[in-house]
Amino acid sequence: MSPALALSLIGLVLIAAVIQRVAGLGLGMLFAPYAVVLIGAHEGIMLANFLGTLMPILLLPRIWSQIEWSKVWWLGLPAVAVMPAAAWVSSISPPGPLYIVVAVLVLLSLVVSLALARVHTTVEGRTAQVVTGIGSGLGTVLGGVGGPAVTVYAVLSRWPVLPMVATLQPLWILISSVSFASKWAWDDGQLPDMPWWVWLAIVVTVVVSIFLGEAVQKRLPEKAIRRLVLALGFVGALLALGTGLRLLVA
Repeated sequence: MSPALALSLIGLVLIAAVIQRVAGLGLGMLFAPYAVVLIGAHEGIMLANFLGTLMPILLLPRIWSQIEWSKVWWLGLPAVAVMPAAAWVSSISPPGPLYIVVAVLVLLSLVVSLALARVHTTVEGRTAQVVTGIGSGLGTVLGGVGGPAVTVYAVLSRWPVLPMVATLQPLWILISSVSFASKWAWDDGQLPDMPWWVWLAIVVTVVVSIFLGEAVQKRLPEKAIRRLVLALGFVGALLALGTGLRLLVA
């Protein structure tokens, strides 16, 4: 791995991890599409899943008291339930069309959620959480984007920002670790072969991003963070769509 590529990867980790600390999501949606371009599809997704487990684990002690555990289970267990089957589908299907289908469905869901939010419709309850979990699990494995489904739920349920950011961290630990294991089992996934100093730099960058993200979060009003979460949903879906189109014509 060239020094330029390593620095690009580390810089990408820093940006995505800071955004995840501020908004609760970002590593999977922002890091994965660019990592796919930098180091390849399989290695990029596997590294995103690894970081999607590592950062929330490091963050848990700082946000433990704000976690809504009932939502973690009602969102996380349905996601986990569908992920092995989704990994099998991913292993036997060309990745380009899968990315495109997932991205289009996510974009439609985001547009619909915005329209419903404007007429003050609130969607809450266990059914909505289960559907969100299924969408997040499928999106994570099939298209590398589990966050937009949660964005739709956050918009429609008007989820308060700080409990949302805290609750999403154990959810990402659960989803990312199961996605990592599923791809390892079904899709011959593997972590990228990088020098030890790149791994060390990535871990240090994740730790630093937690403190940088907290400093940024304290200076942003809740409305701005909500807009950031929504923007991340659209960016993640568009990046997945771009990845799918690139793979389709490659």
